[in-house]
Amino acid sequence: MKKLALLSIVVVLLFGCGQTNKNQQKSEEKSSEIVVLTIDELYEKAPDLADKEVVVKGTVMHVCKQGGARCFLMGSNEDMNIRVEAGEKIGAFSQEMMGSELEISGVLKVVRTEADAHNPGQEHGEEEQAHEEDEETEEAHKIIAEAQEAAEVVYFIEGIKVKEL
Repeated sequence: MKKLALLSIVVVLLFGCGQTNKNQQKSEEKSSEIVVLTIDELYEKAPDLADKEVVVKGTVMHVCKQGGARCFLMGSNEDMNIRVEAGEKIGAFSQEMMGSELEISGVLKVVRTEADAHNPGQEHGEEEQAHEEDEETEEAHKIIAEAQEAAEVVYFIEGIKVKEL
C-alpha cells in the first residue's frame, strides 16, 4: 500500500513537471511570435497592419505638455515619426521620457484627410426617389473621387502598453 502511494506521488510530480515545461514552451512561442517593428518598418507594412495590434519601438521626440496624452516616436529621421495616443491603459506619457527609447504595444489606426469623409454616392441622403444627375453634379463626383484617391493617409497608434528600453 505504501509503495502504491509512493508511486502515485512520483507519477503526479512527473506529470506536473511535464505540464510546466509545456506551458513555458507555449509562452516562449508566443513571445517569439511578437515582432517588434521600427517606425520605418511600420510604415512599410502599415496598409496591411491597419486596425491590428502592433509593437513598435522608437525614440520619443515629443511629449504633449498638457497632460502627456500623446507622444511622437521618431524613426530613422525626424520626418519618419508616428503619434501614439496614451489612452486609458497607459494613462499619460511623462516629459522625462523625451529622448528615451520606448517599445509601444497598441492598435494601428488610419485617418484619411477631409476628402475621404465625403461619400459621392450618398451626399443627398438615402432617399428612395431617383436623382437626376446633371453634368455639373457628375463632374463634382469625378473631382471628389479623384480627391479621395489623392487623400493623404495618416497613421497613429492607440497605445495599450509601454515599456522603456
